[in-house]
Amino acid sequence: MPTAKPTKALDGLFAQAAKHAKAGRIPSDHQSQVKWVLRTARSNVDRYLAPARPLRSVKAISGGWCTGWWVTPNGYMVTGAHCVYQTRAGLRTYFATNVLPTINTTDVKGFLKSIMQVAQPDDELVKLADTVFTRFNTKKMRVTGIKKFLSVVAPLPGGGMDKTAKVTPVTLVAKGRVYPGEDFALLKMAGARNLPTVPLGRDVDVQVGDILYINGFPGLITNSPIFNLRSKLYPALTEGAYNAKRTTVLGVPYIQAQAPSYHGNSGGPVFNADGKVIGILIAGSVSETGETAENHSFILPVSIIHKRLTAAHVTARESSTTHVYNSALDDFFAARYKAALPKFRQVSRLYPAHPYVAQYIVNTQRAITAGKDRTPKSTH
Repeated sequence: MPTAKPTKALDGLFAQAAKHAKAGRIPSDHQSQVKWVLRTARSNVDRYLAPARPLRSVKAISGGWCTGWWVTPNGYMVTGAHCVYQTRAGLRTYFATNVLPTINTTDVKGFLKSIMQVAQPDDELVKLADTVFTRFNTKKMRVTGIKKFLSVVAPLPGGGMDKTAKVTPVTLVAKGRVYPGEDFALLKMAGARNLPTVPLGRDVDVQVGDILYINGFPGLITNSPIFNLRSKLYPALTEGAYNAKRTTVLGVPYIQAQAPSYHGNSGGPVFNADGKVIGILIAGSVSETGETAENHSFILPVSIIHKRLTAAHVTARESSTTHVYNSALDDFFAARYKAALPKFRQVSRLYPAHPYVAQYIVNTQRAITAGKDRTPKSTH
C-alpha cells in the first residue's frame, strides 16, 4: 500500500481557506481552516492525495470456523464449499475492516502533527482526517501474496479443545459452487485411519414434516467471551421440522428446515431421527433488509453428497471405530454394562483420540461396581 502524499491541489485548498477566513466566510482560527480543507478534500481524495513511496506492507490473517465430518476412516471429510473459499472481494472487505483502521490512525496522527502547529485537534477534526485517509487507503489497498491454509482441529479426550489441541492440515480434493450452487467440498487428511464416521442416508429417508437434527459448532458460542475455550468447542445439537423442498435459481435442490443454525454450523451434518445424514447445513435465511431470520436453515440434500463423492471416486463407509462404538452404546443404554465395557476399550485402542469413549469407560465401570449391570450371563 502506498503512502499518502499531499498534492499541490491540497496546498491550494489551504490557500483558499486562508482567503475565506480573511473574508469572514469561515472562522479565522487555524483549526477551522483545516476542517474546511478536509471537508472539501474528502469528496475527491485522489485529487488532493497522491500515492508515494515507500510502499507499506501489512501481513494479516483472515480465518473462520466451519463444521466438517468424516465419511471414510482414512480421512475424507465433507463440508461446505463456502467454508474453503473466499473471494478476493471478500478478502478486501476483511482487510479494510480489520487492518486498515490501524494504518489510517497512523496516517491521521502524522498528517495532523504536520499541519496543526500548536493547537490540539478536536474530535471533529480527527474524524474528518480519518474519513479522508480511510477513503484514500481503501482505494489504494492491494491484496497480494494470498496463501490458503485448511486444517482440522481435533477434539480433546472428553470433548472440546484448548490451546493444546492438535491442528492437522488437510487438502482440498473437490469443491462445488457456493450457495445457491452445490455448496459441497471434500477434504482429505493424510495418514488417517480408524476415524469416527457418520452414515449417509438417502433423500427418501426424510419428508416434509419430519424432525431434522443439525450438529456443529455455532459461532454464537465459539465467538462468545462468556464460555471457556474447551467448553465452547463441544458440538451443539438443534432440531426442527422439515418445512419444504426448494430449488435455487441455479437449479440446485435444497431442504428448508425450521431449525436454528448459525455461522460455524456451516458444513455440518444434518441427521434424521434414525441418525443418518440427510444433508449438509449450508445457510440460514436472510430477510430483504439483510437480517438473519430465526429458525430457518437450508440444507444441501444427501443425494448431492453421493453424486459428488462418486465423481471424486470416494466411497463413504463406516469405520471399525464407529461400528464398535455404536454397538457399545446400544449395550450401555440397555444397562448391559459388562458387554459394553470391552467394546468401549476396543474403541479406545482403535482410535485413542476419540473424544467421548474414555468417559464412557469410567461410567461403565462405575455402573458395574454399583451393581447396575443387566447383561445376560450368556453374553459375557
